[in-house]
Amino acid sequence: MLRRESRRRRNAIPERATRSAAICERVATLPAYRSARVLHCYLPIRSEVDTRPLLLTALARGTGVVVPVVRPDVNELAHSWVASLAAEDLEVGTFGTLQPRLLQPAEVGVWDLVIVPLLAFDRAGYRLGYGKGFYDRLLTSAPATTIGLAFAAQEAPHIPHEPHDMPLDLIVTEDEVIAAGQMREQ
Repeated sequence: MLRRESRRRRNAIPERATRSAAICERVATLPAYRSARVLHCYLPIRSEVDTRPLLLTALARGTGVVVPVVRPDVNELAHSWVASLAAEDLEVGTFGTLQPRLLQPAEVGVWDLVIVPLLAFDRAGYRLGYGKGFYDRLLTSAPATTIGLAFAAQEAPHIPHEPHDMPLDLIVTEDEVIAAGQMREQ
């Protein structure tokens, strides 16, 4: 129920392209992004925040970029280096996610920054994902700075979580940067 409502709310957000651009501009100023040697970042699907400006900037700066690749046969993410976002270099994978046409496997943990999609978030850094646990497992297996990207309207007062759920360090919206780790400590 919460996922369905969160998805509906995100789908209804107007001016997503403008809002996504503002979110990407905020992320691009963050020390964690500017100093990252390797960035792990999703390619957007449906109504997610569009990360392509961040990926293009990282590639242009010479930052290594790794994207997740859904492997439904084992219900986990694989990871591939990406050198281009050109349409001819990408293909549609599982769940409609984009992935490199030619996979170049990246070892888990080679990145120092992970940018995460979400359906909803709270100020303590907890996120509501799609329910498959892909990112919870990823964040547990490869500790790195984590940034969730969301539209401000995706904020919820409280996201139910269990001990295995991994909170994010920062959440960036078109309106602000939320230092979620600090919120958890209060």
